[in-house]
Amino acid sequence: MKRLLSSTAILLFALLLLQGQDYYKLRKHTRISSTMNEAAAVPLGDEIVYITESSSVGISSPRDREGRRLFTIFRYKEGGGKRPFVDEIVSQAHEGPVSFSGDGQTMVFSQQRPSAGNRGIDPLGLYFAERSGEHWTNIRAYEHNDDRAWYFSPALSADGQTLFFAANLPDTIGGFDIYVSRFEKGHWTKPENLGPAVNTKGQELYPCVHSSGRLYFSTNGRGNRRDGFDLYETAEVEGVWSRPSRLAAPFNSRRNDYHVYFMPDFKSGYLTSDRAGGSKDIFSFGTDIPSFDSPKPIKKTYYKYRISDRKLDTVNTELFRYSWVINDTLEVPGHEIVYRFPKPGTYHLKLNVFDIQLDTLLEPLTFKTLTIRLNEQAVITCPDTVRVGQEVAFSARETHLPGFNIGRYLWEFGDGYFGEGMDVSHRFLYPGSFRVILGVQERQVNRRQELQTRENFREIVVLPSSE
Repeated sequence: MKRLLSSTAILLFALLLLQGQDYYKLRKHTRISSTMNEAAAVPLGDEIVYITESSSVGISSPRDREGRRLFTIFRYKEGGGKRPFVDEIVSQAHEGPVSFSGDGQTMVFSQQRPSAGNRGIDPLGLYFAERSGEHWTNIRAYEHNDDRAWYFSPALSADGQTLFFAANLPDTIGGFDIYVSRFEKGHWTKPENLGPAVNTKGQELYPCVHSSGRLYFSTNGRGNRRDGFDLYETAEVEGVWSRPSRLAAPFNSRRNDYHVYFMPDFKSGYLTSDRAGGSKDIFSFGTDIPSFDSPKPIKKTYYKYRISDRKLDTVNTELFRYSWVINDTLEVPGHEIVYRFPKPGTYHLKLNVFDIQLDTLLEPLTFKTLTIRLNEQAVITCPDTVRVGQEVAFSARETHLPGFNIGRYLWEFGDGYFGEGMDVSHRFLYPGSFRVILGVQERQVNRRQELQTRENFREIVVLPSSE
């Protein structure tokens, strides 16, 4: 029977969160953020796309029927400034947030649309568009838009086949809940509420799905913060959504934190928060852990060998007794042996042949030299298979990098969390296969030095919790 992860595993992982995110540094994106509200930044190529109330580029900021400012979609490029997104989409109604497929060719965005007989604020719906050079074409409505509800803050999976969004549909548990819709047989499935495992009696907003499948969102319905928004993460495991875990600092603060976007390697991204002064601002974040772009699998050092003499024409154990002598100290009986050498080094072997009838040791004719060398690499020592919530010890003590002046041992656990040190421990929240990378960085001697790294990886299988 499918079930959620145990509360014990979640509690253990909460301790991990407090440690694993110390590597991130935040800074307010002053080129984007203003005294007005900016939110929900996502990358598109070398640009940042976000929503804003700002009218600093010469257009009037749209307002609703009650005179309140509405959001519109902007884009920012380093060295090129900020400007409205594209004419095909920007209007005098509310637009955004926006989300893109992994290849940047498909987008989905929220947009206000007129509703017949509506005396209040026109509701929001979702719309898709396809990229054609610098333009966006084939703009079409999400087939399940409903004039009676608001569809807000869409998040499209990397493959463009799964859509998350916040909406206040009739089956909501609270105000806005998070829904999912999947593209199957040429159509989007009916929106499915993620249920009480994710949604609360409060508000769930700004879903953002990582390329790994992990889902981030903001809520004011969890923990002790009934009046403020915090960021949480969850994942679908065998069709069941796990209990959300609250992100630690610096992603959550004492103020409201609304939206987070992680790059595929989890080492950088964008955050929306009002921590800096009351209005929503966009922050960029990163880590000083270098990118391990081409880690190599750990090569195994073999110590067990089959030793024989292929030149022997015949073997007659009734007339002769055979044995191999290793380094003139150890004798192993047999003309063909399997022997495990104790450590790296150079071993000298010879085949002894004893003539039983003559009771004489014949002159050795077969000599071999075997050299066992350690591979120069970063070595990860850990179990191959672990369980969700289990504390797993990782060691780099078998790393062999002669002549490399080691300064730091850096770990990527494949689930968005990092570690540092020769010996570390980690707990995985979700089952699956994870690539654990150990990066060994050289010691810094001077400030101008470009630090070199050596990185290797090992695959680990994480099984569901046994509880």
